Amino acid sequence: MPIEKTPTVRLDQFMQGALERYYHNKDPFGSQGDFTTAPEISQLFGEIIGIWAIQKWVEIGSPSNFNLIEIGPGRGTLMSDLLRGTKHINQFHTAANIHLVETSPTLKSKQKNTLNGYDIHWHDHLKSINTDLPVIVIANEFFDALPVRQFKFDGTQWLESYINDTGKIWVEVDHPPLKSTLTKANTGDIFEYSQAQKDYAKLLSTYHGAFLFIDYGYAKSTYGDSLQALYKHKPCAITEHVGNADLTTHVDFEWLGKQFAKRTTTLKTQAAFLKENGIDIRFQHLNNPDLNTGYRRLIAADEMGALFKVLEVTA
Repeated sequence: MPIEKTPTVRLDQFMQGALERYYHNKDPFGSQGDFTTAPEISQLFGEIIGIWAIQKWVEIGSPSNFNLIEIGPGRGTLMSDLLRGTKHINQFHTAANIHLVETSPTLKSKQKNTLNGYDIHWHDHLKSINTDLPVIVIANEFFDALPVRQFKFDGTQWLESYINDTGKIWVEVDHPPLKSTLTKANTGDIFEYSQAQKDYAKLLSTYHGAFLFIDYGYAKSTYGDSLQALYKHKPCAITEHVGNADLTTHVDFEWLGKQFAKRTTTLKTQAAFLKENGIDIRFQHLNNPDLNTGYRRLIAADEMGALFKVLEVTA
């Protein structure tokens, strides 16, 4: 159905259609796009994730053949910085089969330019990568862009969010998919539930190795409407610029971590993760004033340092 003039449609279905259009033929990153991600802010980000990847490769036994996977790789900047920063670890580079999971033709073209000279395998979905080899998986600002459903408690029953031409409406629903990580709801409380996130976590659980998920969101499950739309770096209504605006929600990391119940999970702020993996040492070693602003944006509590969380999952 056309997204511009939609009949009443469930929120997650609306988001799915809008986001498919949005990412299909658009480069949303940078000053000319709608938002800027950490890899575009500073080379330090990808370099530190490279250090993490080396550590995890050693922890899983330094396999001579493994899959290095990035889901939602943007312009390829993170992977480029990771590979450049680890180029002196010859065995790691020889062992790595590099896979990028990307659906956007526009971004695939950008990635090919950024990663020119590397042997890259592209996939439209993670499920096309076999599970036979150990993996190191990186997903930066991926889960926040997966569709969600929203539910509101009116004091006696639950309502679900739908979208029509006039905006958001609430419709009675019998059995919402309640989260075990949430406390009892009060009147007016809203929570978000993403079957797409749950399905992706289930798929990831069929792989063995180490996963790194970086996104903005909540360390503990909470009620609230976090759905937002961005168009040219400015907030707008979710029904404005449909298919041309970015739609995201805050990731519920407590709930997401529960999807990996049989694995070891560790949750940190982005600042804590980057510092523990040596960003201060790397920053001082480079001694480049041009990196000052980006360094601060990555780790400062009033910038990305506290809002962004890092979930590590290991077998």
